[in-house]
Amino acid sequence: MKNKALIVLLVIILVIFSGCSKGEVVEEPEEETTTSPAIEDGDEEPEEVEEELSEEEKAQIAYDEYLKELESTEKERKESLGEFYIELPEMTFEEFKNKDSSKEKVEAKGLFMTGSSAGMSLDEEDIQNYAAYVKALKEGNQDKINELLPVIDGINRFERAVALALETEVNALVIDVKDDSGLMTYESNLDIVQEVNGNRGVRINDVKAMLEKLKDYDIYTIARIVTFKDENFAVQKPDHSIQLKNGGVWKDYSGTSWVNPFDEYVWDYNIAIAREAALKGFDEIQFDYVRFPDNAIVYNPITHFPGRNDREKDEAIGDFLEYAESELEKYNVFTAADVFGLITRTWDDWPEDIGQSWIEMAPYVDYMCPMVYPSHYGEWWYGYEVPDAHPYGVLKGSMKEAIEKNAAIESDTIIRPWIQGFTAGWIEGHIFYSPTKIRDQILASKELGINEYLIWDPGNTYDPRIFFPSEEEKATTYPLDTGDKDLVGRTPSDAVTDYLSAERNNMISRVYLLTPIKDRVHNFKEFYKKFTSEENTLISYEVLDYEIYEEGKAKVNLSYKYEIVNENEEIEEYIENSGDTWETIKEKGVWKVRRNIENNVESEEETAVE
Repeated sequence: MKNKALIVLLVIILVIFSGCSKGEVVEEPEEETTTSPAIEDGDEEPEEVEEELSEEEKAQIAYDEYLKELESTEKERKESLGEFYIELPEMTFEEFKNKDSSKEKVEAKGLFMTGSSAGMSLDEEDIQNYAAYVKALKEGNQDKINELLPVIDGINRFERAVALALETEVNALVIDVKDDSGLMTYESNLDIVQEVNGNRGVRINDVKAMLEKLKDYDIYTIARIVTFKDENFAVQKPDHSIQLKNGGVWKDYSGTSWVNPFDEYVWDYNIAIAREAALKGFDEIQFDYVRFPDNAIVYNPITHFPGRNDREKDEAIGDFLEYAESELEKYNVFTAADVFGLITRTWDDWPEDIGQSWIEMAPYVDYMCPMVYPSHYGEWWYGYEVPDAHPYGVLKGSMKEAIEKNAAIESDTIIRPWIQGFTAGWIEGHIFYSPTKIRDQILASKELGINEYLIWDPGNTYDPRIFFPSEEEKATTYPLDTGDKDLVGRTPSDAVTDYLSAERNNMISRVYLLTPIKDRVHNFKEFYKKFTSEENTLISYEVLDYEIYEEGKAKVNLSYKYEIVNENEEIEEYIENSGDTWETIKEKGVWKVRRNIENNVESEEETAVE
């Protein structure tokens, strides 16, 4: 029995070792897992799925990249700009996320403030007291007025201006940054300003704090930069001033030196100041004295402008504004240009020759600000012997001209006039500029659809009653409804009549203004050359009736006769039409003419042949 048991045991051992020899391993069972099944030969390994980033996380990554790029850019800019260097604005994360949204324009109704005024204190109690006084005045609350009269005596003019913004339509302040003598009103950090000692007239101690306070009151801030009338820079850097041909620096009738508007070094100086003002917090940069000196007929023969390069003066001013627009693009500010009032009428910088032309300047700024002070016009402008005595009429006439000029440019530049807020005692036949007379200027502009204005009073004192519209004004819809007439007072037939009259009298600038923008080139010199190269000459016309067939479009019936003259000034043939129809379209509120000459009358020679 023992032997049998031993044999059985040996057999079992043999079987076990026999199985192992064939590579079969007996393993203990594993615990069940949730792992993926084994990858068979030829199967692709599954891609690892990354967790998708949220929009906020993506924005944060992009913002971090922006900050790195900005740091690198600043190093390059500092090296290239040198003494004109001022850093770019650094966007916050929230600003970066909304960087593609455009800054909203404000319908500014503003007051001028010198650096001295803007340097005064802003006391909250004073502001509220004067605001209460303005409200009582508006409501005719005599008891409240009497109560506040002793209090308001000590309130400064800056506080009063801010209070007006709380209680009236006023919502903007134009503040001197570089004044008429070329001095800064607050301390600039620019190397070039310090080099020319431009900080020696500082009147605003903390401009950034001041601007933040004005923002708290929701006031739109405009930095006035006196550009090319800069005696300080002209004296400190005489090589960059207007030069005398015989040597030395030219001075105007008051003994003031001007910088050279053709000089790009001067451009960079003013644009650097504009950049810094934007960085401080101003909403808009306004270039004043963006022109050459007046009385050009006297100084032109004796002066020299380095860097002119055969350019006209208005080309230089246009080039400067185009350059400024480009250089300020990243600073998120609007731009404006102040111009002489008569620029609304004159053409191609003639006869003033000061470098200001609406067509050259307006495409490169957000706002054109003509200084249409009635006291600044000579006899019989707009039909008035003493224009100063007719503020409403002068504004109405000048704004119609501005509208027509502005309608000739493609950009959406806005007209914002400077109006007279002072009495011009030196004018013979002048009138007192009461609140009503100042309001008349605002009203004349409103009637034409111009809702913005700036009031110039060198003393910075503004009567609150200027800003109390009458019940009639409040009940009126603006611009006034003039039926088929455009903003300048023309029907479609009137527009065609004006066009043909201008053509007949060789007033090509009028033809340019009355031609739709897309039907002509922008450059007036090219337009003039092309239009005057035509062989046909208008000799007669008659404009008949019109029909408005669609909003902003009309057909005008007319007849006309042109003659075609050869090189020997001999009449070769006539183009005659006794029943033609031309289209007029309303562009920026102004009727424009689509000229289309066609012959429908047979000549006498053709009739004889038949």
